[in-house]
Amino acid sequence: MPARMEDSQYIGQAVTLWRAMTGLLIHDTHSMGGREAMKRSWRKRLAIGICLMMSIAILGGCSGGNGSAGEAGGDGPTPISIWMSMNTNASITLKSMNEITAIKEWEKKTNTKIEFQHPAVGAETEQFNVMIASNQLPDAMFVNGDYAKLFNDGIIIRLNELIDEYAPNLKKILEENPEVAKQLKADNGDIYAIPHLRLGEYKTFGGTFIRQDWLDELKLEKPETLEEWETVLKAFKEKKGVAAPLLFGAPPKMTTMGPAAPTYLEAYGITNNTFMKDGKVVYGPIEPEYKEFLTMFHRWYQEGLIDPDFATNDQKTYDAKILSSQAGAFFTFIGGGVGRYLPALQETDPNANLTATQYPVLNKGDEPMFTGRSWEWSSSGVVLTNSNKHPEETVKALDYFFSEEGHMLKNFGVEGLTYTMKDGYPTYTDEILKNPDGLSVAQAMAKHFIANYPFVGEDDDRYNEQYYQLQQQKDAAVLFSKYSENTLKVGLPPTSLTTEESTEYSKIMSDIGTYRDEMFVKFVIGVEPIENFDKFVDQINKFNVKRAIEIQQAALDRYNAR
Repeated sequence: MPARMEDSQYIGQAVTLWRAMTGLLIHDTHSMGGREAMKRSWRKRLAIGICLMMSIAILGGCSGGNGSAGEAGGDGPTPISIWMSMNTNASITLKSMNEITAIKEWEKKTNTKIEFQHPAVGAETEQFNVMIASNQLPDAMFVNGDYAKLFNDGIIIRLNELIDEYAPNLKKILEENPEVAKQLKADNGDIYAIPHLRLGEYKTFGGTFIRQDWLDELKLEKPETLEEWETVLKAFKEKKGVAAPLLFGAPPKMTTMGPAAPTYLEAYGITNNTFMKDGKVVYGPIEPEYKEFLTMFHRWYQEGLIDPDFATNDQKTYDAKILSSQAGAFFTFIGGGVGRYLPALQETDPNANLTATQYPVLNKGDEPMFTGRSWEWSSSGVVLTNSNKHPEETVKALDYFFSEEGHMLKNFGVEGLTYTMKDGYPTYTDEILKNPDGLSVAQAMAKHFIANYPFVGEDDDRYNEQYYQLQQQKDAAVLFSKYSENTLKVGLPPTSLTTEESTEYSKIMSDIGTYRDEMFVKFVIGVEPIENFDKFVDQINKFNVKRAIEIQQAALDRYNAR
C-alpha cells in the first residue's frame, strides 16, 4: 500500500510541524486554571486544529497531492486505489491487474487512474486484517465477507444514494431483477457492494467426473443412485485393479470431507451444514440421514472403494492420483480441472476419457437437490471505504462494467484483438483460443480481461461456452445446470447476520465444525463405532447448535421479509 504509506509519512511530518508551531501554547495551558483557562484552552484547541489542517495542506501540496484517493488534477484522471487479491491465472504473465488490457481500456473510458493493491499470495486474510486494524485503507476493496460488520465498524460506506445517482446501469439491473436486489440488500435495505453477478444459465461450475473409458471397457452405465455408484466403484477396483477408485478430500475444500464427500451425503437430502428443510433451517449432521451416510461411507472405506488418505491429501497428491490413473472418480471444476486433467491423461493414454456424472440420488428417478449452484449475487463485490475521496467517480467507474460496452469489455476484451463479432456472437480470436505465446485459454483470458474470475459486472454465458473448449466440458456445464434450480429450495440465501449474531454464530459453529470434521474421519475409518452416533449428536447439541439454528432462522426470516 505505498500510496497510503506516503499519506502516513506526510501526516507524520505535519504533526511534527504542528507540534513546533503550537508547543508554546500547550505549555501555557498547563499554567492556567478555572473558566478563563477553559476558554483560552478552547480557543487554543481551535487554533491548533487550524494549524494542523494548514500543516497537512502545506505538506500535502509539497507531496504533489498523491495518495490512493488524492485530488484529481483538474480534468485529469481520478485516482482510485482498489485492494484485491491477484488472480492466479493473471499472475502467470502479469505483476498487477493494472497491466490487464481491459483495465487499461476501462481507465480511458472512465477517466480514472486505477491503482490495484495486491496482498501477498497466501497472506490475504492476514494482510486484510492488518489493513483494517491500521485504518490504512485504499479507496475501494474487492471482498467477500461480512459487509454489515464492515459498515458498522465504520470501514465502508453505504452505497444506496450513490447507486441511485451515479450507477444507472446497475440500478436498471436491480430494478429489473428484484430477487437479485433482495440478495444484494441488507435487512435494512442498505447496499454496501457494487456486485459481481451471475444472471445467466450457468451457475454450477464443478461436480464429480468419472473415467468414461473404464465405463466403456467394463460395459457399465454412468451411475445415478448410490447403489449404482457402489457397483461401479467395485468394478473399477476388482476389474481395473484400482486400489481406491473414489478420490476425495483435497483442495478446494471447506472441510475434511472435501467437495466430493458431501455430494454423496446430499443424495440423502441433507448436507453437512445448515440448510432449509420445508422452509426451516436445520443442521445436517444431526439429522438421522447423516448416520446412514456415515454407515455407507464406512463400508466403502472398509471395502477399499474410497481413498484412505482422504484426510491428508493435498493438491499435489490429489493431482498425482488422478494423473496416474489411481482414481476412477473425483470431484473437480469444469474449467480448470477437466481442462488440465484430461489432456494430461491423454498424453500417456490416448483412450483416457472423462465424463461428468449427475449429482447422485438415493432412488432411481429422484432429482438431485444440492448441485453447488451459486446465487445470482456471488457475495463478492467492491466496497468503498471511508477513506475514499472520490465516491461519485468511483461508483461511476464501477458502473461502467454494467453498461453494454463495459459488459463486453469485461467478458470479451477488446474487439479485433481478443474477439470478433460473427453473426452477432462475440467469438474469441486466436489470441485467446490459440495463444501465440503458448498460454492456456484461462491464462490468455486473464491477461486481457476479467471473465474467468470474479470482479464487478455480470458474467456472460457466451464466455463460458467458449471457455469450455472440450466437448466433455460443454456437456458437463449442461448436465450440472439441469437441476440447479432445485438448490434454491434447500440452500440458504445470502442472509445477513447482525454483528452480535455473527460473533455468537461463529463461535458456536467453529467448535461444532472442528468436532464434526474430527468425528467424520473417526466414523469413516472405524476408530469411532457408528453405534456412538447418538453421542455425537448429543455433543453437538451441547455446543448449542440449537442457538446457531435460531440465529440462521432469524436471519432467513428477515431475508424473506425484505
